[in-house]
Amino acid sequence: MKRKILIFLISIVLLLPINSYAISKDYVDKVSPITGTKIDNEKINLYLFHGQECPHCEQERKWLESIKEEYKDYLNINMFEVWHDKNNAKMMDAVATSLGKKSDGVPFTVIGDTVFIGFSDTISSRIETKIKEYSEIDSNKDQVTIPILGNVNMKNVSIWLVAIILGFIDGFNPCAMWILLFLINMLFGMKDKKKSWFLGITFLFISALVYFLSLLGINFVLSVATISYLKIAIAIFILVAGILNFRKYLKTRKEEAGCTVVDDKKRKKIITKMKNIMSSKSFILSLIGIITLAASVNLIELACSLGFPVIFNEILTINNVNGLVKIIYLLIYIFFYMVDDMVVFIISMITIEATGVTNKYNKLCTLISSIIMIIMGLLLIVKPEWLMLNF
Repeated sequence: MKRKILIFLISIVLLLPINSYAISKDYVDKVSPITGTKIDNEKINLYLFHGQECPHCEQERKWLESIKEEYKDYLNINMFEVWHDKNNAKMMDAVATSLGKKSDGVPFTVIGDTVFIGFSDTISSRIETKIKEYSEIDSNKDQVTIPILGNVNMKNVSIWLVAIILGFIDGFNPCAMWILLFLINMLFGMKDKKKSWFLGITFLFISALVYFLSLLGINFVLSVATISYLKIAIAIFILVAGILNFRKYLKTRKEEAGCTVVDDKKRKKIITKMKNIMSSKSFILSLIGIITLAASVNLIELACSLGFPVIFNEILTINNVNGLVKIIYLLIYIFFYMVDDMVVFIISMITIEATGVTNKYNKLCTLISSIIMIIMGLLLIVKPEWLMLNF
């Protein structure tokens, strides 16, 4: 009788639900000693380092909130704002260093010893896969969500097709669009169209080069504080350019529109002034300014990434793509990344040449471009998220 009762009790115990969840032996929390976060032996910790005005960070915060309930038994979510909190920024740098990574972008997500930089549907699927993997929930490690293609296996996917799709979508990052508008505004006032084309193409080339080098794995290490200073420097540059343009408009607004006949002395003065403005020294300074602007803006853009470059590099690594073949795939990615910028720039320049620049039209362009520059400069300081279309 006692034996039957014992068997019955053991059976009940075995059938009872156990509120303990298995964590993978591969999971190691290397971040908690740095952040001081409490370790729960039954849950994994996810750490999100984000910027307040970063639109991709906002998307990830909303996404994490949406999966919170589903993974409440497996997951603790810890968030740290780094653009306005210096201590959190230092913490992020320390975490990145401890994991052998570079803290050159947000959102910066860590689970165990795995780091995700940027955010998109593709990144979210990789984060969720990692959560399941560390929580020992069934998951397919090689599955990834690619826009348009949907859920695909990274080992079987067409790499050139992924390069085209990810590159093209990555190119529509609003973080870069505003600076292209600024560039076109700057070139509006230039009389020498050959130099306008050259400066514009230089800007596009440097932008592509910086992104290409980052895809190759050449890290442009900038701290969060440095990025903040860089934003302010660009904002000041844009504001000064806008104010100078507006000053130019105020000086010339009362002059008669259209073609006027001037005497030889005045004509010679105008020609001399134009030669001075477009002298080789002035052009070289403009060229240096354009190169610096292009590099700086793309470094900021990398700091608020969609994460597509990371995913594409991961696909190349899984498929053992190296050497010249890897470079070719990266060039395909970069070409389609730059397509939208090239189209907007070429259409703008052709339109300017086709319509011609009369005195009246030039004044109007000067006024509009100066107002846009001043607004953009102020927004970059006060509301940078608006320039990223994150209202």
